Amino acid sequence: MSRFTSPDFLRRAGAKGTRANPPPAVDLTRPSLARLHSFHLKGKDHFEADRELAFKAEHAVPGFQDLVLGERAFLQRAVRHLVEEVGIRQFVQIGCGLPAPGDPHEIAHEAEHPTAGDTRVVYATDDLMVLAHHRALLRDERTIAVEGRLTEPRALLSAAELRGFLDLERPVGLLLAGTLSHVPDLDAPGEHLAALRDLLAPGSHLVLSHYCRPDAGPFPRDAARADKLERVFREHRLTGYWRTKDRIQGFLDGWDVTAPGLIEVQSWRTLPVAPPVPGSYQMPHRNRRLLVGALARI
Repeated sequence: MSRFTSPDFLRRAGAKGTRANPPPAVDLTRPSLARLHSFHLKGKDHFEADRELAFKAEHAVPGFQDLVLGERAFLQRAVRHLVEEVGIRQFVQIGCGLPAPGDPHEIAHEAEHPTAGDTRVVYATDDLMVLAHHRALLRDERTIAVEGRLTEPRALLSAAELRGFLDLERPVGLLLAGTLSHVPDLDAPGEHLAALRDLLAPGSHLVLSHYCRPDAGPFPRDAARADKLERVFREHRLTGYWRTKDRIQGFLDGWDVTAPGLIEVQSWRTLPVAPPVPGSYQMPHRNRRLLVGALARI
């Protein structure tokens, strides 16, 4: 696999329809997290600034793409588990990226029983470019995109569009794949996550993944790699926080964390690499300690 090659089932990002034009207010001279991920997923919606950041991240820490693909595969496995084994039938992903094959609504609809057909997915984002793309490409009456952000949980869950689409008296699958990794401590991400927990019905589940800064004592090279990546993001005026595992564990206070707990995402319900299906991507060993995840419930 070459430096920026991803599995075939991840390559066709943006192929479902005509690429939406970015809103006029978007500054294309500055990189975007959503477009950076689109580049790593072999999508079409990225620009020179995004590609420049991708190459700088790769130069600083070979294999940054490992984190993008590994986090996405973890999310795909978690959604399938929640549908097939837990029975969750409605999801909210906060901080969604640009549309790509294998997005949560596709996994959820594929995993549900053929006679069900009632699984609903809401994508929430405060990135107007991402919102425009989702609304332009979604053609499924069981999937919508809304404007919303993690730091305004009550406004998001009380919005008429969302409440008219989901039944918040029933369990929800809350998908935060990498979302907290881009929320600074000053914005109190743990407090907003706790607010979401209090607003959701019993039986709701959380899928959480986060960039991790390993302990420099036993893992000095991994800790240095995390520091390098964080500096690259800062230099490009982007958020990206590699927090310690203990700090990330603190976000889960008040949740009932399911076994095996907060672990490297690659170790959570790993699938064989063949046949290549959503969730089967396996991260190389070099960056596995830089990304952890967990499943938790109310």
